[in-house]
Amino acid sequence: MNSNRIALLTYSTKPRGGVAHTLSLAESLAELNQDVHVYALATGREFFRQVDVPYTLIECPEIKYSSMDEKIKGYIGIYTDYLQSVTSEYEIFHAEDCISANALLNLRDMGLINYYVRTIHHIDDFTSKSLIECQLKSIIEPDYVITVSKFWKRELSEKYSLSPIVINNGVSIKNLVNSDDTHTKENAKKSFNVNGAKVILSIGGIEPRKNTITTLRAFNIVRLALKTKGEKLVWLIGGGETLFDYMEYRDEFFSEVENLGLELDKDIFVLGNVPESKMQSLYNSADVFVFPSIKEGWGLVVQEAMAAGVPVIASGIEPMTEYLVDEENSLLISPMDYDEMAQKIIMVFDNLGLRSKLIENGRSTANIYSWENAARKHIDFYNEILKEKGVSIEDKRAVGDD
Repeated sequence: MNSNRIALLTYSTKPRGGVAHTLSLAESLAELNQDVHVYALATGREFFRQVDVPYTLIECPEIKYSSMDEKIKGYIGIYTDYLQSVTSEYEIFHAEDCISANALLNLRDMGLINYYVRTIHHIDDFTSKSLIECQLKSIIEPDYVITVSKFWKRELSEKYSLSPIVINNGVSIKNLVNSDDTHTKENAKKSFNVNGAKVILSIGGIEPRKNTITTLRAFNIVRLALKTKGEKLVWLIGGGETLFDYMEYRDEFFSEVENLGLELDKDIFVLGNVPESKMQSLYNSADVFVFPSIKEGWGLVVQEAMAAGVPVIASGIEPMTEYLVDEENSLLISPMDYDEMAQKIIMVFDNLGLRSKLIENGRSTANIYSWENAARKHIDFYNEILKEKGVSIEDKRAVGDD
């Protein structure tokens, strides 16, 4: 397989879905003999996990911006300024978010690159003027667009008259062992100080798109039901660091926690970023994975939970219904219906046959999606671009010989 020189760009080093996608794709491309380099904005911190490809962290000074608009403008400017020095080093520039895509747009407008690729995972409902503009430009301006599901291909076609190609996400099966035996699960629970309890797990933090408050209400219903039987239920919330501020929603969440008489670090554990080395234990600690998002690009963590042998309850929304089937490999719910969510959680706890079926079929589903397969499809797409642009193998060899 011919080697291409590829720059993959992401906006952060934090454990967000787009960042995780960038790193896993980069590593899989490298395993297929591609010369790939990752670029990311950083604020004095390394990536959330070990990265097995060359990368550059573009330092963002800790500036107290006057507004979100100023912050986004500043980040795009920092990214643009740095990338000007590396434009001759790559044949493919590929952005995974709106900030890096706007930086590449600037480079193209300056005549420093001729084209670039953008992966659109989903479209956010921003309120900040700068973020709305940043996102819109990152959708309509790129020369080539990839999206991760049929649903988002249809959305981009209908709303923006785009014709993106679809390349589904992968899941790192090798890092997630299906360990549902009692001994492994109890040891994992002990490592998070929740041993002896039934555990609900959510990943994605506390924010509107993740529908965290609805899960809170369902959790409380199930908690009270189990309490009458002398059983304890806890909720682990992992991840969720983001560039954008959902403070109002977080305040509402914590206010409701207090109003329900729940206690943090007793009933609900807000873990924040969990080190990659502990993610296997986090999944193993869970008796059920709950993911009632109201909008998703694909749902990487859903497939990770399935790969790790955790039964999944998720929103019955596209694009997740492209790989989730109700009562086969998951239980699907209406996102805002916390009573239904509570009933489905109780079903997973009470019906051992259903639980085993969801675990077995979930693991089989996760096995279908590999990063190697996703990387091969990216390489094919890159080669089509280079062929269209008239970049031959001989051209690439000549550059390499300079």
